[in-house]
Amino acid sequence: MKQSARANLAVLSDFDGTITIVDTAEFVLARFAKGDWQTFDKQYQRGQITLEECLRKQFSLVTASQEEILNELDKVVTFRPNFEKLARCCKKNSIPFMIVSAGLDFVIDYFLELNEWERLVETCTAKTQFGANGINFIFPELFDATSANFKQDLVRHYKAQGKKVIYIGDGSADYAAAIEADYPFAIKGSRLAKLCGKNRMRCATITDFMKVVETICEIMT
Repeated sequence: MKQSARANLAVLSDFDGTITIVDTAEFVLARFAKGDWQTFDKQYQRGQITLEECLRKQFSLVTASQEEILNELDKVVTFRPNFEKLARCCKKNSIPFMIVSAGLDFVIDYFLELNEWERLVETCTAKTQFGANGINFIFPELFDATSANFKQDLVRHYKAQGKKVIYIGDGSADYAAAIEADYPFAIKGSRLAKLCGKNRMRCATITDFMKVVETICEIMT
């Protein structure tokens, strides 16, 4: 494998509904939100509020504790096949692999540690804070103020370093990142896949991570 190819590649992946089969953030909202959290999702889809505003409004309705949330998620969370294979492939070849998620950081950290994956990947997530007004989010600062969200911003950041970027996602919040990635992947049948199809944007659809591993191997040969 070529050293130059290794140095010039980065892999970014969404977490909820991409690495996990269940969207953990939506599960928490459906299980614990006291109010109509879906209204904010519709406002976001219509472009009336930002992703950050949407999440803050939705999770202000959640008053459950971290322990309660994790206990419920333990019963339902499973992982998309070959995630560990992709993570180990990147680690072995010194390719940055970062989880880029607008979900709950403590949920991601918990499941990474539970499966002993925390040393295989990095994370870029909003930081959560529990308070009297539910769960609040502090989002990463943008490198480029014109970025639609921090997911797209991170793609731009790696590309500015001269790297080719693989991006994997499933939701509309992943679209801005996917359109700027060199190798975009969408979960088959997902909202992201449908958006890419509707806008005639090149995007490979996947049901597991093996195709991404194969793409990395092709790039580096």
